[in-house]
Amino acid sequence: MDLKQTHKAHRVRKAGASVKKKQQKNKNAEKNNPKAFAMQSAQKADRMARRKAELDEKKYHVPMADRTPIVPPPLVVAVVGPPQSGKTTLIKSLVRRYTKNTLSEIRGPVTVVSGKHQRLTFMECANDISAMTDLAKVADLVILTIDASFGFEMETFEFLNLLQTHGMPKVMGVLTHLDGFKDNKRLKVVKKNFKHRFWTEVYDGAKLFYLSGVENGRYLDREILNLSRFVSVVKLRPLAWRSTHPYMMVDRVQDLTDPELLESNPKANRTVALYGYLRGTHMKGRDRVHIPGAGDYQLDETEKLPDPCPIPDKERKRLDERHKLIYAPMSEVNGVMYDKDAVYIDLRKSAHEEQAEEEEGERMLNELQKVNTISDQLATQQFSLFSNAKPITADALRRPAVFDEAKGDEDGALDSGSASESTAGDQLSSSEDEDSQDEDDGEDILRNVDASDSSNESDSDSQSSDATMRLAPIHTGVKRVNLMDLVYGQADSDQSKPVEDIDDCIKSLAISDDLDESKLRKFFITNPGDSEDEEGSDSSEEEGDDTGDFEDLEAGSNDEGEQPASESEEEEEEEEENEFGLAADKMKKLKSKFDRIYGSDDESNVKKNFYQQKKEELQKYVDDTRDEMEELSTINYRWAGEYVKVVISDMPYEFMQGFNPHLPVVLGGIPNEEGLSLITLRIKRHRWYPKILKTGDPLVISVGWRRFQTIPTYFMNDRIKNRMLKYTPEHMHCSAAVFGPYIQPGAGFCAYYMKRAHNFGVAATGTVLENSQTIDIVKKVKLTGFPDKIHRHTAYIKRMFNSSLEVAKFEGAAIKTVSGIRGQVKKAHGNNGVFRATFEDRIKTSDIVFLRAFHTIPIKRFYNPITSLLSVTYMRTIAEIRRSKNLPVPNKKDSHYKPIERVVKRFNPLRIPKSLESELPFKAKTKRVLTDAPSRAVVMDKQDKRVADLLGQLNLLYKDKARKRRETVQKKKEDYAKKRMAEENDADARRKKKRKAFFRREGQNQKGAGSSVKD
Repeated sequence: MDLKQTHKAHRVRKAGASVKKKQQKNKNAEKNNPKAFAMQSAQKADRMARRKAELDEKKYHVPMADRTPIVPPPLVVAVVGPPQSGKTTLIKSLVRRYTKNTLSEIRGPVTVVSGKHQRLTFMECANDISAMTDLAKVADLVILTIDASFGFEMETFEFLNLLQTHGMPKVMGVLTHLDGFKDNKRLKVVKKNFKHRFWTEVYDGAKLFYLSGVENGRYLDREILNLSRFVSVVKLRPLAWRSTHPYMMVDRVQDLTDPELLESNPKANRTVALYGYLRGTHMKGRDRVHIPGAGDYQLDETEKLPDPCPIPDKERKRLDERHKLIYAPMSEVNGVMYDKDAVYIDLRKSAHEEQAEEEEGERMLNELQKVNTISDQLATQQFSLFSNAKPITADALRRPAVFDEAKGDEDGALDSGSASESTAGDQLSSSEDEDSQDEDDGEDILRNVDASDSSNESDSDSQSSDATMRLAPIHTGVKRVNLMDLVYGQADSDQSKPVEDIDDCIKSLAISDDLDESKLRKFFITNPGDSEDEEGSDSSEEEGDDTGDFEDLEAGSNDEGEQPASESEEEEEEEEENEFGLAADKMKKLKSKFDRIYGSDDESNVKKNFYQQKKEELQKYVDDTRDEMEELSTINYRWAGEYVKVVISDMPYEFMQGFNPHLPVVLGGIPNEEGLSLITLRIKRHRWYPKILKTGDPLVISVGWRRFQTIPTYFMNDRIKNRMLKYTPEHMHCSAAVFGPYIQPGAGFCAYYMKRAHNFGVAATGTVLENSQTIDIVKKVKLTGFPDKIHRHTAYIKRMFNSSLEVAKFEGAAIKTVSGIRGQVKKAHGNNGVFRATFEDRIKTSDIVFLRAFHTIPIKRFYNPITSLLSVTYMRTIAEIRRSKNLPVPNKKDSHYKPIERVVKRFNPLRIPKSLESELPFKAKTKRVLTDAPSRAVVMDKQDKRVADLLGQLNLLYKDKARKRRETVQKKKEDYAKKRMAEENDADARRKKKRKAFFRREGQNQKGAGSSVKD
């Protein structure tokens, strides 16, 4: 009986929030009529057009390629500030805001999920110049904490200068300790002053938040909510150095050294595993890396691990509580404890356990379990408390063993017992399979740590985990598998293969020369006997999932790796859907790539400006590069955004012995930056540093990932030569030559002395100009000599050179006397340094002969890496050595400035012959002038003397009367001014009184008029 199936008709919603929202939207659309609000004035339209153009111009900046991966790594948020400024409290408050977890202590990086597509890694910066420098190189967002009760401190300005030289990220300010201000007016003035001072150092409009108080050990929730919103929506500008170099901020460290070796030799080099998110660009498996504070190392092994703090795998409207994860392996987080071989989780009591009372046996068993857990913690605390013993870091104990078991699989040290004994790789696969079956287990913290696949992921990822389970017998060597069936699968699973798929497969199997030959044998069938001992590559499986080339490897095998006799119809349908989905994804990628190269039909014909075209060109370049990189083999590459484990051998024992989780550990790639050369810098002494810099004093330079101590030689270029400078000039740039590793030209650097200054630590900043093997720097030399024998235009000069060989080096050099007569060095005369020289004119015996020359200065090739994470020894300056040994400064008499005593020369009178004088005109002839007669003393008689005395007395009386008259007039003027001032004050008071009365009447009249109108 054929019955037509009827479906339930769709019923339109007639009430509710969505209906009201739609109605409000349509209502606003009716009101917003663009023709009704058109501008009627041409001048107003012109002003609006100009304003719009100015706003558009302000948005323009130099476009840069954004190489951020599709799944970006967590943003590094550095909380920086002086001691006791509220850094730890701020991180605890933000972590509480994002994850509802309360941290008892902040140790190392803390990673949290802050949104549907964003994660944050908080790191507290220690009050150490090395830690500040390293953190300034990797921070994406900086939160500066400022103590309002104390004011700005030097640590804040030092860190801002470090940021400016290493690439300026986003900076926010937080003003703390505001609860100490009781007067609101005073608080308002303080906020305004801090804001303008902060804008001066960062930029106008920089965000400055105010945290008014602390409750329950945290800042107020509303203020932290506002801060977290700004942190979540911050826009980051890509930095050139970080975009072209791979780097990783380590959040976990483990010592993998053999315990027997440590017992025999405690100071043996260690094998260390470092964990963290890879940032920047991709990294090869055996690259050279630099750890600031530890040195350069070769990577022994790199391994991609499941993301311990993943973002939600599905597109969600809001972030669910179970996805608000936190990952802080060096800190205590809610009962999660990492041990050598397991992860212990304290689940407290569930709902059904609260209803039923525990029996005595269960209670005793739970107490025994608690004892075991506490004993492990006490063992950890015991080792870390003793100062003389070797310190063991917390992350080395709180760590799941499944992350580092891949190395044991590669070494082939596997148990060959029964099939029931599984390795760590099998445990990982089984845990992934269990997680894929359990869709509702959102509260399981172990899944977030150990598993990378879940039920919400794509079909290709689930097939990859199934392939891992099916290939487990090959990994362990327990069961022999038919390799032909495994490679080619069922006869009906794949009848034909497109040619383009085969090409992609060949591209995906392009293995680098670094891979061992034994690892390639499993890809061929010429030696099937080796398949039992060889293991499969996880990276090749991931590659097959990405490109869809290894579907046949997974067809027709169950979880135990056995070949079934037949398949059900449901499995065939699922396989067909998977193949169709992979083909559709591949066609979509090809179409998007074609559209980027040749243009899309859907694009509008709107004319784009130059800025938009450049941005689109850069984005196309980045997309094409990403597509090409996806086709490469992932065996030897690790991509940005992945959680990676790297293993380094030959690490000095001081690294683990003195490990401090409060100091950042950064691992940066150094492609083509390993060799040493002479580096030319453009440098300028910082305006806040109190002293000038001296040539020859060792200086610590931070450039790129490195921090090293070197001896700079300062010089100035005057077009034809580089002249050495003994000191740096005031308020201007100069050049410097240092010896160090290769560095990219254009990179910024900062310099400081190891002995930290009391006022400001950064001594100089600048830019790298070039790398070269030779730099010619010359110093001015002034040689003096004295005439020995003088002829007409020739003279023999002595005491300028010591041998004839020195004279031969300066043959043809220009010389000059004090009086300005120029000459030239000719030949040596004898072996005592006397030489013959020619001059323009005859010189005198009293003349001093100078030879001005330039001597090449050798650059001191000194390179001392700053190993602050290990034991470090610094070179001291000359002043520090003298101060330690209590030596006085050398006092040279010739170096002192002496007063110049010039002898006044007396010239003889000019004598002109009388015959010549008679022919001269009258004006030029010598004239005889009679001198004035000598003054004679005046002798007065008695009458004249009485008259002179009387005139003097009358003059004295007149002066006294005039003085009294002036004083009287001045006093009258002052009295009159006071009187006028009093009258003006009275007049002002009367005017103010009249004005108040007038406005009072006017206000009453207006109030009365208003009340009458209402009536």
